[in-house]
Formats: sequence, C-alpha cells, structure tokens
Amino acid sequence: MVALAEPDRRSIIVLSHDGQLLDLLTRLFEARGFAVALAATVGQALAHLGSEREFDVVVAEWDSAYAGGGEVYRWVLERRFDLRDRFVFLTEDPPADFDRVVAGRCLTVRPRETAEIVRLVVATAARVTRPAELAVDWSGGGPSLLLADDDPMLLAAMADLLREAGFAVTAVDSGKAAIAALDRDEFDVVLAEWHMANGSGAQLFQWVVTFRPWLVDRVAFLIERGEERQAVEAPGRPSFWKGADSGELIAGLKRIAGR
Repeated sequence: MVALAEPDRRSIIVLSHDGQLLDLLTRLFEARGFAVALAATVGQALAHLGSEREFDVVVAEWDSAYAGGGEVYRWVLERRFDLRDRFVFLTEDPPADFDRVVAGRCLTVRPRETAEIVRLVVATAARVTRPAELAVDWSGGGPSLLLADDDPMLLAAMADLLREAGFAVTAVDSGKAAIAALDRDEFDVVLAEWHMANGSGAQLFQWVVTFRPWLVDRVAFLIERGEERQAVEAPGRPSFWKGADSGELIAGLKRIAGR
C-alpha cells in the first residue's frame, strides 16, 4: 500500500515487520495529514527510498531482535545522506552499535508509545525544508558543479549529461586538478571519482575537510561496481555507481545543490 503524496502533504515511510503496528500507525499518520508508504521488509523500504519520491520522515523498527531499521539507515548514509536526521526508530532494546551508527542524529521511542511516536514524527517533519521550499532560482544559470574523473571518455560523457540536466560544469581529470579548482573557486556541488591516479577521491575529500570544511556536505563520489563504499574515508557522503541510473545520480546532485 502506497499513498501518493500530494504537493502540500508531508510524506512518511514506515518500516515494520508487525502488520498490526503498520496498520495502526498508518491510520494515526493519515489522520494527521501524512501521505504514508508502508514497508514490511528492508527491500520494500529501499525501493521506496531509492525512488525519486521525497520523504519527510522515516519510521523504522530497529532493536536487538530485528535489524531492519539499521540496514536501512546504513544504506541512507551511503545513498541518501539528506535523510540521515529524519529517522524515528521504534525500539524496546537498542542494539549494541546503535549509538555509534546514528551518532546522536535520530530519535527513539518504544513501539507501544503510539502517541509519542506521532508527536516525534510531527516534530521531525516540521523541521524539514523541502527542496521546493528553498526557492532555488536557476533562471540565471544552473548550480556550479566540479566534476573530476581520470577517464577522458567518461569525463566528457558525464559533463555533457550534467550540463543537459542544468548544471554549470567544470570538468577536471584528476584529484589534484580538483583541489586546484576548489582553491580558486567555490562550487555548489563536487562530484569526484573515488579512485584516480593523480590525486584520489580520498585525498580530495581530506583536503576539503581540512581547508574547506563548509563544502563537506556538497561532495559526492563515483565508484566502480563491486568496490567497497568509502564508509571510513568519507563518512556519510553519497556515492553513486559509475554507469548506473543517471536519473538517480542527477536527482541526488540536485538535492545537494538545493541545500
């Protein structure tokens, strides 16, 4: 069951393997005006979150007996970093690694405390600013994007793709060239290949953290399929598989530019 979001309605996704709880929370949230998407499995939750639909709040079960919420949250840290502080976790017994993973960004409540769940969800939704509410005006030119990749053919193809999507693209062929560009100018978005011979994505990110920390939230990476995601070197930054769905990439970069 998926309730289609209307332009003026807040959207919420609820992940729980308890059918009765899903039904109860759906009725409570719809009564407060939310458009509700339901997920009984992690796969269903990721299908919703991987779509172009925006969600204002994610409600997910995560305790020592059910790890679904944790799996979804780790995926969000890698692919939908903008949602990292929109979670309300339902938990009676938080798992041992809960505090380390969420780093104090999320709220918790017991599943039986339905009134408190609703209160926390309403409060979380109230502090979310949607991209449309930011009133970003691209009429005078698209957001500036620094693109770094040491594969000349891919660099040219990606630059053309992103220009067609409305970005003002500066393309460079190495991490060192990207650092030089960032040292001269400021960009709305930085998209870099993680593995480059002349200055890697890791080195670029470390330079940003050290010398341009206010740009950290504007950085995203391209990685080859089969590679490990950069969870340690670039914690929480979005990454996109090279050659994957261009719609997902463009939507993700527009979310960064909108912030």
